[in-house]
Amino acid sequence: MLAAIIAVAAVILDQITKYFVVRGIELYETKPFIPGVMSLYHTRNTGAAFSMLSDHRWVFMVFSVISMGLIIFLLAKEYKRHMLMNISLGMILGGGIGNMIDRVRLGYVVDFFQTDFMEFAIFNVADCFITVGAVLLAVYVLFFEPKVERRLAEEQKAAEAVEAGIEENGENE
Repeated sequence: MLAAIIAVAAVILDQITKYFVVRGIELYETKPFIPGVMSLYHTRNTGAAFSMLSDHRWVFMVFSVISMGLIIFLLAKEYKRHMLMNISLGMILGGGIGNMIDRVRLGYVVDFFQTDFMEFAIFNVADCFITVGAVLLAVYVLFFEPKVERRLAEEQKAAEAVEAGIEENGENE
């Protein structure tokens, strides 16, 4: 449930910010946002991250749909595993859906955050959710997953012991 709430919030925030950028900033126009740090630059991305594969939109659309399907499957199957996993996958899913809405509806993704202090790709709110979600997922896999696996193995052993005890008691009666 938490992952679904995060995913929906990510999609809504992403689509609202894109709406205001499209309505308030002309294409290829720059407006200051945080002086010296970030500007808003309205552009269109016909490719994947960093405009890669701009001539092969179908490749990353298929990849995105498969990835989002896998995330939904994992969340449905393993939602009790760990809250950090749910949060990270919800963020990635919401960001992916936000960008997919643009690709399907417009044929491109609206990007607008431009860093002023360094050369970097122009990105949007969905990209932020995907990136932060991926970092959190890496933290989960590196630092929490081994502990979760041990806990699940211990719970499985305890359940098997209880089940074996019930079977023995049932046969003895």
